[in-house]
Amino acid sequence: MHRQTAQADTTKEWAPVPNGPFHWQLQGTLDVDDAIRIVGADLFDVSADQVAAWRAAGHYPICYINVGAFEDWRDDAKAFPQDVIGAPYWGWDGENWLDISRFELFANVISARLDLCRDKGFLAVEPDNIDAYEADQSSKPTGFDITRDDQLRYVNWLITEAHKRGLAIGQKNVADLVPDLVDQMDFALLESAYRFGFMHEFDIYVSQNKPVFVVEYLDEGADANAFCPAAKQHGFQGVIAHLDLDQTPQNCP
Repeated sequence: MHRQTAQADTTKEWAPVPNGPFHWQLQGTLDVDDAIRIVGADLFDVSADQVAAWRAAGHYPICYINVGAFEDWRDDAKAFPQDVIGAPYWGWDGENWLDISRFELFANVISARLDLCRDKGFLAVEPDNIDAYEADQSSKPTGFDITRDDQLRYVNWLITEAHKRGLAIGQKNVADLVPDLVDQMDFALLESAYRFGFMHEFDIYVSQNKPVFVVEYLDEGADANAFCPAAKQHGFQGVIAHLDLDQTPQNCP
């Protein structure tokens, strides 16, 4: 077990994330094969009974939480103050960037989500959209002029809050933050890293015996014959999936 030691009164233990085949599916009916070691599923769409069944079958469940963008269909959507909801998140209807430079204004919502993740029996959290500062350096800004320091302050808070609840937590993309986060994060989950050439940035996770799950999308032309050997060479768990994550993914051999 890993242990959080920053404050004795909040010390918790969390189960380390295993290194093995990863089933990552955020929509649709989940049919998890017995050979799967880790299951990534949406926090709200999966019941505690399902999580318990996965754990009884020897799977390690990770909950998906969108920590950087507002989603208008969520049950807790009205709990976000209107002035922290920014520009549309390009390509995803109903999503808008959050002003994470003022995350204290919606910290109670994220804290409640982390509580639910723990209470449903998940063992770890996958925090999505921790790259707002990169968006503000691109042609698709958030509307808030978020800085790298803002991002790190928020992510460090997320790490502390997850560990306080006995949850492992992973780095989702954002290769630029690896030097700042690798010692605190427990795993990494990468999207299109082979396509965009940033897999090597996460080799340090493997050197620290922390698993790296790297996903390439069929919608973007993923080629298993090229991608899977590269993932294996890095010591990563390779996965090929659909962009909507609505069907059973394929694991590299």
